[in-house]
Amino acid sequence: MVRLRAATKTSYRLVLLLQRRLSGLRYAARMLVSGAIVWLILSVGMKIDPLWGLISAVVVTEVKLESARRAFVSRLLNTLIGCLVAMLFLRLVGAGEWSVLLAMAAATIVSSDLVKVPVSWRIAPITVAIVMLPAYRAHSPQAAMAAAMQRTMEVIIGSAVAVAVSHATAGMFRAKKLVTRARIDSAEPLSADRK
Repeated sequence: MVRLRAATKTSYRLVLLLQRRLSGLRYAARMLVSGAIVWLILSVGMKIDPLWGLISAVVVTEVKLESARRAFVSRLLNTLIGCLVAMLFLRLVGAGEWSVLLAMAAATIVSSDLVKVPVSWRIAPITVAIVMLPAYRAHSPQAAMAAAMQRTMEVIIGSAVAVAVSHATAGMFRAKKLVTRARIDSAEPLSADRK
């Protein structure tokens, strides 16, 4: 009886380890597929640097579909907030060292008030820096507008691809998870009945 409990406990631990490993593999597979699609769209199709699209695909990729949707909305809102704050500061204050830093702080405040996901509040000030620094270096507000438009487009493409891949693969892994859960559930009562 002691051996049976030990064997059941060991098999339960192995199943949990396997579940974690499978979860990591699912996440990696979704990132690989999302990244390949984003790379093809941006680099091959549009001939632009896919960096921010790839970053967005990684940030938005989630094992759970609902989490991916929330990450998409959060990333998009914070990117738009960052772009709008940057453009406003460029219009009102211009492109200087202090205006970039003040705009980053303002974007964080606006983001924390509007988007209730604290982890994503960093995206708005990062976007401000990405949008304002080309204008600061080139002394041209047009450079900022081009950076804002391209950044927003890349984020939308990367995030949308990640959600689409999560949605397309959600059913694929659900059946395996139910089978694994059924095995765990059937193992638990067995050990309880034998006590």
